[in-house]
Amino acid sequence: MKKLSIFSLLLCMVLFFAGCDDQGEGPVLPDTATYRVDYSQSGDYEKFIKIITIGGGDFKVRGTGEAMPPVLFDGNLSETSYSFEADNVRELTIHAANEFSAVEDGPASMQMRFVIYKNGKQIDEKTFNYNEASGEKNEYLNYKAND
Repeated sequence: MKKLSIFSLLLCMVLFFAGCDDQGEGPVLPDTATYRVDYSQSGDYEKFIKIITIGGGDFKVRGTGEAMPPVLFDGNLSETSYSFEADNVRELTIHAANEFSAVEDGPASMQMRFVIYKNGKQIDEKTFNYNEASGEKNEYLNYKAND
């Protein structure tokens, strides 16, 4: 009888710990945040060469769950707006490079706009303006989760 109660207790403990499996997205890491980056472009953006990197986490296209390419190049930037999101980001970095295409004719101008959200609240909005005479431009944005 004693063996049966020890076996029953052991079986209950195994079932209890097996039932505690977390089905969520994973643990929220300390000193991290959920970031969302909304990017939009307007004007003659098709006449400019654009390269954008968004780093610091496993960013996905909002609403689809599709992985964001590591580098957004002209082929990835043919639409007017995009939205990306990632959890457990310690430091969000954005680098945008832009230059007027040598095969295009001016005049031309474009705007790049970034709206940054941290844990669901808008924390920044940056708009950059370019024209055919701007030359190569690089923009850098940086946000830390614990700030």
